[in-house]
Amino acid sequence: KNTVIVEKLNFIKRHTRPSQQAPQGGIIEREGALHASNVSLLCAKCNAPVRTRRKVLDDKKKVRTCHACGEVFDN
Repeated sequence: KNTVIVEKLNFIKRHTRPSQQAPQGGIIEREGALHASNVSLLCAKCNAPVRTRRKVLDDKKKVRTCHACGEVFDN
């Protein structure tokens, strides 16, 4: 489905009836899913959402790097 759930973002309100599992009932808020294309990586060095580039290391391993500062992301 290519969806991700981001903490403290995209809240969905769910109206529930009182039942045995939820005796209180009412309106419950929880995080909803976002499509993966709408999420970007956060660079620790730049402290901003960044675009990535692929770089081949000396040992033929491909890694993603920050386009702005060149920081290597862990895979």
